[in-house]
Amino acid sequence: MNPTINSIKERRAVRAYKDKAIGKEKINEIIECGIWAPSARNNQPWKFVALTNRNLIKKIAKRILDKIINNPRYPFVRERAKTKEDPILYSAPLVIFILGDKNNKWNAIDCSLAAQNMMLASYSLGISSCPIGMTQFLKEEQDLMNELGFDKNYELVLTLTFGYGNEEPEKKERTKDVVKFIE
Repeated sequence: MNPTINSIKERRAVRAYKDKAIGKEKINEIIECGIWAPSARNNQPWKFVALTNRNLIKKIAKRILDKIINNPRYPFVRERAKTKEDPILYSAPLVIFILGDKNNKWNAIDCSLAAQNMMLASYSLGISSCPIGMTQFLKEEQDLMNELGFDKNYELVLTLTFGYGNEEPEKKERTKDVVKFIE
């Protein structure tokens, strides 16, 4: 099978990582692949904040967890908290925040394309990943956004965790009847 198609079909969201750092060269390669994503009118409306500081990763995860653990909208977080030390960022050795230019109306799409490139690139390097939606609660935590150095002209679009996987999630069936052909 074509290696690109294989990566698309085999990559899984991993929520358990080994306690092993990712080398700077691989981190740079993952980010470089994000930079090469397509964007509307080639505006490249993104910035990336790569975080490897384990204490800060734990601090962010705990702050978000404390904020949502009792929220009935997120019962899965409470369930994950029963078995995981960090049910938000999964004790990942690398967290990449993808920020989009607030003045670019296509930034959510463009930044999502960059995220997919980074997740596929990491898979090809033997590094697992997971997109994290719960970090949207960081928008309410100005002190943490300042500590992370988020540019005020950019907004958090998506967060990705990366690490050497410590689990192999099973492949789930895909819905096949979602295409309509018009000839």
